Amino acid sequence: MLIIAEERDTYPPNGQIPNLETDEKACDDILTRIRSLLPGDRTGEVVGALVNWSASVLLPHQSFRTWAEAITAATSFARNDMAHAADHSQPQRGEAVGGDDLAKLNAAVGSTGRTDDPQIAVRDQSRRWANCGMAAFHIRERLREKGGEPVRLSGQTYGAGGGDALKRALLVQPANAETVLLLDCQFPQVHNFIIEVHHDGSRFLAQGYQSAYFAHWWLGINNSYSGEAPPGILALRERYGLGRAISSENYESLLDGLAVAISSGWQETANQWRTLPFNPDRQEIDGIRHRSETPTILVEVFELRKPAVARAALGGDGDASLSELAVRGLTTA
Repeated sequence: MLIIAEERDTYPPNGQIPNLETDEKACDDILTRIRSLLPGDRTGEVVGALVNWSASVLLPHQSFRTWAEAITAATSFARNDMAHAADHSQPQRGEAVGGDDLAKLNAAVGSTGRTDDPQIAVRDQSRRWANCGMAAFHIRERLREKGGEPVRLSGQTYGAGGGDALKRALLVQPANAETVLLLDCQFPQVHNFIIEVHHDGSRFLAQGYQSAYFAHWWLGINNSYSGEAPPGILALRERYGLGRAISSENYESLLDGLAVAISSGWQETANQWRTLPFNPDRQEIDGIRHRSETPTILVEVFELRKPAVARAALGGDGDASLSELAVRGLTTA
């Protein structure tokens, strides 16, 4: 449980943050708002700690007045300064940490990935890379850390009647050959994926999908699919994934499918979902079919001002996409 008092109006009555592992919309909204507060050298670990706290039953009283305080405590966890991190509630700053509390702290610190426990490691992989919003966030942040200078240019939401405008938005190209665009696309509370666009027209799709696969599997880096991958997703990965540029025919098909998916209600979205390169699982489709309100897609456009700098820092050649290099450069354990 993670409670941030300054969020009491957004998450009444006391500012309890939703489970950021499963609530994609809350995760995206919060990461956008707190990005400027995150430490540049520990961004991934700090975000991982916040996600774990929001989902955890190990430490039920993670309460802070502000995000700044929460991030300070999470940074302490990331730096393995357990005594300081334990003291975020500030009851008595000189009080020693007891044995039971220390065991809980060890478990919480371990859940950020610094452990050899396979179960905790797999759980952390899921929170960092199968959560689609987290995967998109980590890709952008990795490119930022490596000097790519991502700058948000715009954000626009498209719904019923906006199919043609959505397709135009996803056909945008960089202003010049020295820059690259990242199109961060979000079906609220359903899925989040990134389309990387180069000046020559080549486009790459990067994503993870909760309870199904890590970004590493989609890009063909490893075989980390949860269970046996069904033929449907394998065929879609062959067309849209594996770190390859998407063909113009397949990209046109993707744009048509997305436009139809937001054309009316979630019933139509569900009908289209099995053809879209995300997760054509029957249970997932049934869940989409029963969602409330109306489907929309938010497209945020980020311009990488110095993609060559990030590519060089990531040790990549000219063939791999920057998204793939970012994912390859980050551990899944």
